[in-house]
Amino acid sequence: MRVLPYFALLASVLGCTDATDRTNGFSRAGNVMGTVAELKALPRSPGVGTRAAAEAALDEAFGVLERVEERTTSYHETSDVSRLQRSETPFVVSDDTDATLRLALEVAAATDGAFDPTMGALMRAWGFPEAPAVPDSARVRAARSRVSADRLRPEGDGAWIVEPATELDLGGIAKGWAVDRAADLLEKRVGPCLVNVGGDLAVRGSKPGGEPWRIGVQDPRDPSRLFVTLRLSGKRAVATSGDYQRYVEVDGVRYHHLLDPRTGWPARGVNSVTVVGPSCAVADAWATAVFVMGPVAGL
Repeated sequence: MRVLPYFALLASVLGCTDATDRTNGFSRAGNVMGTVAELKALPRSPGVGTRAAAEAALDEAFGVLERVEERTTSYHETSDVSRLQRSETPFVVSDDTDATLRLALEVAAATDGAFDPTMGALMRAWGFPEAPAVPDSARVRAARSRVSADRLRPEGDGAWIVEPATELDLGGIAKGWAVDRAADLLEKRVGPCLVNVGGDLAVRGSKPGGEPWRIGVQDPRDPSRLFVTLRLSGKRAVATSGDYQRYVEVDGVRYHHLLDPRTGWPARGVNSVTVVGPSCAVADAWATAVFVMGPVAGL
């Protein structure tokens, strides 16, 4: 058995530097949400205090990413998700978690369950993300029986209830939601910007002179080359789901983390899906859903 590494940066940003002038802007990079985050902001105009204001905004935007992670992860006992799963009565979650759960249910309904926010038991059965291994069919069936978006429902304003034995996993949408919020903050506080968290990416505005941001999408079978280059400006977002992100290979067969909620096994038929839209959260969830749906129903 061979465990392959997780290529975190699915969409590489072309033409970015760490310089701090009006043309190149201000940058920040770090680790969050289990991957690499890259933030870039271009001040609308130079002036006294521009550097300090931009750097403060970048710090705050990074804090937004950390805040969403702390609220939506299932790996922290104090997160909204963990506390919701333990609660036997409707539990009031934060605005971030509430909005993410509502959008998750919308995409689940629109895709006939190809996207599902209650995949926790299945992901755990397969050992993702820390120690992937192929489970036996009985374990997959048992975990699959605990997956259904119908087991999660809103109860009033910001309150939610999740049925016992159901395990939430917002990994397919929370990162996109965090990217959107960080980009909104940077655009308001600084100017045109780009936020990239492990390939989930959002831009606001354009580069100096109206030049669009150039986004390279990785070839799913060759991490050294790009499959396509996108040119984006305005309010746009990109998310990529691929079978090369997290997987284990056994006897020449690749078992990846993009599981089909309807079968419990890795979805087959495509290697990579990239979705472009106005919201990174929507693109994030739909990239996962389209991958599961396959090339016919997905398109």
